[in-house]
Amino acid sequence: MAENLAQNTKHTILIVDDDKFLLGMYSVKFQKEGFEVVTASDGGEALGKLKEGLLPDVIVLDIVMPVMDGLELLEKIRENHLGEKSIIIILSNQ
Repeated sequence: MAENLAQNTKHTILIVDDDKFLLGMYSVKFQKEGFEVVTASDGGEALGKLKEGLLPDVIVLDIVMPVMDGLELLEKIRENHLGEKSIIIILSNQ
């Protein structure tokens, strides 16, 4: 699937995770596949970027995070009609 998305145009992925190691690992992998990567270390930071006009094709978010967890972020995204065309992928290390 990543190959099909990355071939035609450069797609943007917003990765939201408080684990710096995982955030870096995902960023490197997606960048190597040709994606533009934007990162946020918590839900509040991600929400701010979306409210500022970021329109990612894909949002990858962790569930367990400080400040605002992934489920609360997802709720705020829906309430504020942000990223309506984004594919949302939820990750959890639990």
